[in-house]
Amino acid sequence: MSAITTAIVIPARNEARRIGACLAALQPQLTPACRVVLVANNCTDATVARARAALAESQLQIITLKLEPGQGVGTARRIGCQAALDDAPQLEHLLTTDADCIAAPDWVAANLAHLARFDAVCGAVEPLAGESGILRGMPAEEGWNEACYRALVLEFYQMIYPEPHNPLPHHGEAPGASLGLRRAAYQQVGGFADRRTGEDRDLIRRMRQAGFSVAHVADARVAASCRLTGRARGGMADALRDRLAGTDYLIDDALPPTRWLADHAARGSLPVWPPEVPANQRLRPSDLPEQIAELTRFLRMRAGRGREAPTPVPVMDQPAVTHIG
Repeated sequence: MSAITTAIVIPARNEARRIGACLAALQPQLTPACRVVLVANNCTDATVARARAALAESQLQIITLKLEPGQGVGTARRIGCQAALDDAPQLEHLLTTDADCIAAPDWVAANLAHLARFDAVCGAVEPLAGESGILRGMPAEEGWNEACYRALVLEFYQMIYPEPHNPLPHHGEAPGASLGLRRAAYQQVGGFADRRTGEDRDLIRRMRQAGFSVAHVADARVAASCRLTGRARGGMADALRDRLAGTDYLIDDALPPTRWLADHAARGSLPVWPPEVPANQRLRPSDLPEQIAELTRFLRMRAGRGREAPTPVPVMDQPAVTHIG
């Protein structure tokens, strides 16, 4: 019997409708050395039964538990990863996705190929083809402005924290829906935190702080649902609803104002990517035209001092909603 060297951890709460398709996409990619760890938390439906029908017992480890108020997907991912580590002493890689996602046919292979070079691999998330129509109601100008400002912020970070192994343009996301992690790096930074949302970005932030190599790649892809009723407050479903409502919503909390970026860079206190912007510094779509102009001027000024500042390129093969939690 082969030793388990790769575990795919999937949190699931009342996902009976979607878990079968999620696991069916993974099943052809599983080898005797790769196992799925499903964390069925607070389920009151047939999630566990559907999972058992989708995968053989040898391919699936199921953990059923009840999370307490204040706990969330970060806790579920942490428990799933720890169970995989405890059960497989020779484990080398931890992959994570979500129960409402469909992995590309080469998702596992792409992650493992990148993990031969990097300590963490942040994959790309696109909308499920059958649900992408939901996104057509989003205001196009606001989505484009946020993508442009995101590209500028990533360029700013490349200037302050250059990563030759992770060249621009890249999507810059750190989604729990597509993460690949080396065991040693994961354990050294303490694993996933008990957060309701944002546990994925928090982990990648700590990995960069510890000096581990992180890559944001386009070829480890999953397709995610565009549902408007999610499992965690402040998650992707809430972000979609805010944008569809047409209100002056809060944009991605990894995109600070230009002045915040410049001040922290001048003091040597700029957090690693992705930052977590304080609530009182969050931007709204109405702020973006001015911020785009200001950050563009700042980058050009730095370029005039002899620092390279290529024209930022928005990565637009993603949905017009950045990852929230």
